[in-house]
Amino acid sequence: MNTAEMAEGQYVRAKTAVWWDIENCQVPKGFDAHVIAQNIILALMEMNYCGPVSISAYGDTSGIAPAIQHALSSTGIALNHVPAGVKDASDKKILVDMLFWALDNPAPANFMLISGDRDFSNALHGLRMRRYNILLAHPRKASVPLIQAATTTWLWTSLLTGGSPLSQGKGSQRVANAKTSGNATSSPQNQYPDPPRPAGPSHVRQSYPNPDPSWNNAIPNAATPVASNMRPLCPNAARQLCPNAIRRHRQEKLAQALPLLIFLFVGLFLVSIKDIAMF
Repeated sequence: MNTAEMAEGQYVRAKTAVWWDIENCQVPKGFDAHVIAQNIILALMEMNYCGPVSISAYGDTSGIAPAIQHALSSTGIALNHVPAGVKDASDKKILVDMLFWALDNPAPANFMLISGDRDFSNALHGLRMRRYNILLAHPRKASVPLIQAATTTWLWTSLLTGGSPLSQGKGSQRVANAKTSGNATSSPQNQYPDPPRPAGPSHVRQSYPNPDPSWNNAIPNAATPVASNMRPLCPNAARQLCPNAIRRHRQEKLAQALPLLIFLFVGLFLVSIKDIAMF
């Protein structure tokens, strides 16, 4: 009996990016590669993932039969050639592309990894802490930490035929609830409070003069120029942001990107340490 849970509401229509380590999870001999993309999408739809799907495969394409390459490319799978000779080169390429995709596609979104390599476990756990939904398809022999990072898991041989998942991942308790409740207390309206109102009857509306002389000259009976102790407004505020707003926007973007970049560097560092230890 399938014990995997269906997609949560916030992930139903979200994008799903599929990252396929084609060297770790190969196309079985004699299998029709034309149906793999369609079967992956069908398996996702069976779990109620109905958003746009992109599939990227990574590996040394020189070792893949031309007929299989053509079948994958013709069905919308992006083939990324990673030359052989460098240890874990495909894993590093996937990690970089995967985390840069996260920068351009904030949560909620779905990550599906097709691999059994534990080198991905740290990055997947970090992405899950950022409220991304993690899906995994793996060979029969796979890393336990990698499986624990996923909410739903498939055997690779089942996914490529459009089959059902094994079960919900062991690490399925989400941290999104805490983040969502924490973010609910702060709204955009609270970040820009109204200016203080002078004392007086509550029914009297106070006018705030615009400091731009061109505006005052263009409007008949315009208010007098702003007092020197008042904070001036930016001219043409309807068409451009104030310098402070631009600076605040850049700081917010940097704060969002920094944790993902840290996960990227940590993942690449661990892979490099592994290479040194094996050498």
